[in-house]
Amino acid sequence: MAVTILVLALALSDAPMADPTASALDAIPVEINEKLAHYEIKGDSSRELISQMAKLGPIDQSEGRHFQGNTAWAVRWGFGMVSQPSGGCRLDDIKIDLEVMMTLPEWTPKRHADQRLVQAWPHFIANLTGHEMGHRANGVRAAFAVRDAIAGMAPMADCQQLGAAANAAANLALNRLKDADAEYDRETDHGAKQGFQLP
Repeated sequence: MAVTILVLALALSDAPMADPTASALDAIPVEINEKLAHYEIKGDSSRELISQMAKLGPIDQSEGRHFQGNTAWAVRWGFGMVSQPSGGCRLDDIKIDLEVMMTLPEWTPKRHADQRLVQAWPHFIANLTGHEMGHRANGVRAAFAVRDAIAGMAPMADCQQLGAAANAAANLALNRLKDADAEYDRETDHGAKQGFQLP
């Protein structure tokens, strides 16, 4: 399942990069906020459930069609700037937020539902969730790439220039990973190669 990527970013321009230590980066956490949503499907056979998911499943904005599951993530960042006594400006109070929304189907089988389907459903959901977790992982990688790009900014003479350069560096880091979800879906055939099929 492809994902929708939302990005909050400001300016663009190239920027010099410093080499921050691992400990300095670790001091800047990435806050991850996650939500899980379900949509209800009904039916007693695989055919009915597949049809329901095709009609009611989340719509992927990039492809404009329904999928069985979807994971949307958004990276947002912010920072302060401090004028140094010796002159120049440095970044301060860097904040990175990752929002993840995963949507999956929910089915409550009736007494007369196909028993093979009832037994297969937990495995189907586990595999579908596993596929969506791959999209989540792309979001996590993007968030940490943005963090590293901003944290790697060297001080500059002018705060306005530094702010623009930091946003440009963050956007560049994000753009390098913008195709990760589409590539993941191509490799897995939207998860079909990962084994989540109903009997």
